[in-house]
Amino acid sequence: ETIRLVETTDLGAAVPIPQHVPWFPKDVPAWSVRWVMFHMIEELARHAGQGDIIRESIDGATLYELLAGLEGWPETEWLKPFSPA
Repeated sequence: ETIRLVETTDLGAAVPIPQHVPWFPKDVPAWSVRWVMFHMIEELARHAGQGDIIRESIDGATLYELLAGLEGWPETEWLKPFSPA
């Protein structure tokens, strides 16, 4: 659905900025659809990263340990593939 939306939407179209919201800029009347979509992708990535930090604090696994466990890498002296307890 996202791909369809990007393919069929005028990315240069203006999205009005509510002027009564105190944290929105007063000197910009609108953002482009492109800017809004990029901002949503950026926010999703940021929050996914924060979620990963929380997950890592719970299970202790880093990217390489998770990837090693997922892809079945052999254990080495510096890497132990993650395996859920």
